[in-house]
Amino acid sequence: MLSKLRSAKRLFVDLPRTLRLAYCLMFDPRVPGYMKFAFGGGLALIALPVVDLPESLPVIGELDVLALSLLATRAFIAACPRHLVAEQEMLITQRRSRFDDDVRNGERIALMIYRRLRPEEQEAAIS
Repeated sequence: MLSKLRSAKRLFVDLPRTLRLAYCLMFDPRVPGYMKFAFGGGLALIALPVVDLPESLPVIGELDVLALSLLATRAFIAACPRHLVAEQEMLITQRRSRFDDDVRNGERIALMIYRRLRPEEQEAAIS
């Protein structure tokens, strides 16, 4: 029972944190390009249906993609220089990372689009 809880924690808490770290490292210019290329190629290979379990296996087909993505992400982070990983983890903790900046920019753009579209919807409803 305890191992299932650890697995669930690892999946729902550690995976998003790990993906956020990998995102920040992908955009860090100090990480060597060949590492970024290898990570991107690994994710592309996972996403493309080159190697896929039969869809007749309902749950296993989705789990292999998740497990391989987690493995590729952890291998990428392990290959990156330790000082860069530590720096990015600190920035993530402080909510000053590239990921957080991109999320804030995305929110601003979404609000701008929403505000531009909203008056037209109200005018159409009034007419």
